[in-house]
Amino acid sequence: MNKTTLPAAFAALLAGATLLAAPAEKAEEIKIPKPDTPIIMIGDSMMRILGREMEKAFKKADVQPAVAFSSLGSGLSRPTAFNWTAKIDELIATNHPKTVFVCLGTNDRQALEIDNAVIKYESTDLWRTTYGQLIGGVMDQFIAGGVTRIVWMLLPDMKDAIAQEHAQLVNGIIIEQAQAENRKDIVTLLDLAPMLSRHPGKYSQYVMSPTGASLSVRDPDGVHLSVDGGKLIAQAILKKYWKK
Repeated sequence: MNKTTLPAAFAALLAGATLLAAPAEKAEEIKIPKPDTPIIMIGDSMMRILGREMEKAFKKADVQPAVAFSSLGSGLSRPTAFNWTAKIDELIATNHPKTVFVCLGTNDRQALEIDNAVIKYESTDLWRTTYGQLIGGVMDQFIAGGVTRIVWMLLPDMKDAIAQEHAQLVNGIIIEQAQAENRKDIVTLLDLAPMLSRHPGKYSQYVMSPTGASLSVRDPDGVHLSVDGGKLIAQAILKKYWKK
């Protein structure tokens, strides 16, 4: 694989995007309205534990209805393996969501299947452009379905260097797509890295809990969240949006 270098505009886009994980000294300055219900949480294997913990946290806080759906090993790259477009249509028709939390991209470090054509992952520029269209298409699909708030989660830091490079690539694409004129007022980006790493940009297995104890927030595979990591993110989301 050719080494992928994030464009210089990445930093500027990241700075300009709406990120929930803002520095503590600035967090209280940002007025974020409560998202409307119903709520759905969707994603690949990164959403499996997180979605379950979000369901629990939302139920306890009486933020209802809120339903999670995850598909292990899935992504946007291979619709023949799992068709997210069809599944999103089904979830919209069944749940009529107003707010959607999304985490996708972990499993997409592979060739793209588009209209019977295959775009190799190593073809970085073409892959990046095409994958951006897929990400933007999901955002537009939700907007067309009546969703008024999309909270898209950026991938956290990964233990493996190649996986980390892919996560940064995907995050850059997500940020670019969220800035489109028809999306920028609806799509909010949730940066998981500051909550799951002592030094964002570098993988951490442990972070300090609010009580000062060491908390293991990642699965031993170096990719997914642990149960405690899922609880941490779920509580951060609940506090940001619903707790005064």
